[in-house]
Amino acid sequence: MNLILFFYFGCILGSFFQSLNSRMASQDSLTESQLNVRSFRSNCDKCGHQLSIIDLIPIISFLYLKGRCRFCDKKIEVQNLTAEVIFGFVFLFLSFNSFNTFDLAFNVLFFSFIFAIALYDFEYFLVPKIYLLFLLLVSCSFVVMHGYLINVIFASVITGIIFVMKLILDHIKKEETFGLGDVFVIFCLGLFFEPFSFSLILFLSSFLGLLIFGLRFILLNKEKKVPFATIMAIGALGISPLG
Repeated sequence: MNLILFFYFGCILGSFFQSLNSRMASQDSLTESQLNVRSFRSNCDKCGHQLSIIDLIPIISFLYLKGRCRFCDKKIEVQNLTAEVIFGFVFLFLSFNSFNTFDLAFNVLFFSFIFAIALYDFEYFLVPKIYLLFLLLVSCSFVVMHGYLINVIFASVITGIIFVMKLILDHIKKEETFGLGDVFVIFCLGLFFEPFSFSLILFLSSFLGLLIFGLRFILLNKEKKVPFATIMAIGALGISPLG
């Protein structure tokens, strides 16, 4: 029963972040003046009708309404359902791999924000600053409470090297090779994970990123952006049982 509740709590957060992502994408940024109760009322993306509780129950509403708005009968974006299911399984995975309530709380906070970034990066190839801020706060709090000085040193050195590499590659190609947001995500991962696990995440993410880039280049015969923050979030989740 607890696992079902935990899964559904993840679905609720997934629904919230996907809705927030859509708003940020349409408004370019989320400013303080927009953070009010009225702005967070959910509306149909197609007809703009304000939605009620029956329209907003994660997974159940989508299935009950057969993936259509009950006001305009237009199709509901499948990304909403996907985000709910992804967050549900992420939370379920964390519940199996957290040794105590303290670790579980930090894991929930960290992976909520990194997967919110992953969803946004996958769709828009950008890393929202507001999510980065919260991810950095969670990572720093985790380091301070555990006293992991080695994490801070290792993360700073590796992130510094990657940042210099970014500058060199940007200069050579005369364009941005990967975003500064990705660099900050790397730093947060370095703070939250032990050096070995952090190194493993970077290695696997880089390998997978190059593989995806190479396949796209071969199949499409052109360069295309790779959502590296999304890949790192998946890698971090997979490596999380190692600590």
